[in-house]
Amino acid sequence: MQSILGLDIGGANTKACLLNLNKGKVVESKDYSKYHEVWKNSQGLSEILEELKNLFFMDKEKANEGNLTSKKGIALTMTAELCDTFLSKTEGVLSIIEMTEQIFGDIPLYIWTTQGSFASPAQIRKAPLQAAAANWLASAAALSRSPKLGSGSFLLIDMGSTTTDIIPIIRGKVMARGRTDTERLATGELVYSGLLRTAVNCLTDHIYIDGIQTRVVNEYFAISADVYRLLELISEADYDVPTPDGGGKDPESCARRLARAVASDLEELGMEKVQRIARYFQEKQINIITEGILQNISRKDLSSLYTFVTTGQGTFILQEVARRLSCSTISWWEIVPGAKSQQVMTAYCAAWLLVGDLAIRD
Repeated sequence: MQSILGLDIGGANTKACLLNLNKGKVVESKDYSKYHEVWKNSQGLSEILEELKNLFFMDKEKANEGNLTSKKGIALTMTAELCDTFLSKTEGVLSIIEMTEQIFGDIPLYIWTTQGSFASPAQIRKAPLQAAAANWLASAAALSRSPKLGSGSFLLIDMGSTTTDIIPIIRGKVMARGRTDTERLATGELVYSGLLRTAVNCLTDHIYIDGIQTRVVNEYFAISADVYRLLELISEADYDVPTPDGGGKDPESCARRLARAVASDLEELGMEKVQRIARYFQEKQINIITEGILQNISRKDLSSLYTFVTTGQGTFILQEVARRLSCSTISWWEIVPGAKSQQVMTAYCAAWLLVGDLAIRD
């Protein structure tokens, strides 16, 4: 049996998926996801990668003793290079590659690029920006190459903790106009709004209290996770990012932070008013995501897209957007072979793409 590890290193989350293969086919998969703020401690990423190596490879070697699984390769994709702990994206890309090689030095490393193909570390060192923020294309490419897709067309929409990707796939081809994050922000294919980490003052500059328009303060007092936790749309376990004030993740603590976003407190406003404020923030985020989708389907070649392939922590938000736009939804794991619900999509897709790439090379 052989193993391929898909690795998606983000600024806030590091995700991995190990695919075990038998005669080139996936027979088993295992997932890993861990929150780590690379912008605060970039070197701490090495500890996470060491943990991954021990989890997926070292324990297996001890268990199998002389009958080891062959380590076929690592499919690496990233977005953490944008973290401001690095002076530039180039520095970020090179630092992440170096850390990965140091930990997994004996395993071949293949880096996914914005060209839609894998490159070696040596190739990326000559053109580092080709590896910057390429993870969205790994997900889209896996869907577009799936034999289950056929000639289908849809929007892939991935709402994570921080951002939302909106990627058109037409008759088996990725039709995104942007490649870099800056280009994708311009085309509406990247919306910098997510389920958990978005500050509420980035959703709107005002709310309403007793029918009066009230400005939202430009402070880091509350985030979108507080909105959805107070409205009981996510659990405390789902709120897996730090709170702005270091406080609790129970509904009352979330309400206190949301009240502070309008320079008030829970005792002054009362729970009912704060819940209404939370619903307003939710509505504004839905509008932000909807606007990105409408920008994309305003293209002449995309005007007939009525199906969304949804994924990410904010899938329930995307389903509501689809309902309002009279569009149908399907889960990504119903399209990519061997995938299962609740798996980490990009890491799985990167690994799955490498399986096919190595099969062609062999």
